[in-house]
Amino acid sequence: MLVDSEEPVTQPARSHLRQRDGWDLRLISEGAVHLMIQVMETWFVTDAASLAQYDRQGFLEGALPRAHNLEAVAKKDIDDALQRATVKTQKGEYHKIRHAAALLERIDAALVRPRCPACDRLFVTLEKAIDAA
Repeated sequence: MLVDSEEPVTQPARSHLRQRDGWDLRLISEGAVHLMIQVMETWFVTDAASLAQYDRQGFLEGALPRAHNLEAVAKKDIDDALQRATVKTQKGEYHKIRHAAALLERIDAALVRPRCPACDRLFVTLEKAIDAA
């Protein structure tokens, strides 16, 4: 299971979702619950080159956060950065419904993993499952 955490995470994923959203995840192991911290778009800003290639002219790479650990960057700051970076592009200001699927296909996981530890945890889990199959 993979969902946005919507806010900073200070406890295991199941506990976070139970406390924040009232989810009952007792039947799901902790290792099967993954958080995208804090919002999926955090993954996008790790790969400025893919964003720029997708949006083409007018993309402002300098508007993206430079933090090494992007999981510490607030959801609002990620949203604001994407808006500023894309507002003058050919495709227009970032919109989750119109742009997210295409961007998720383009981003380089090798760039996301070092800057988003929860993403790395997800990939490690998936790699182990594939190797075991």
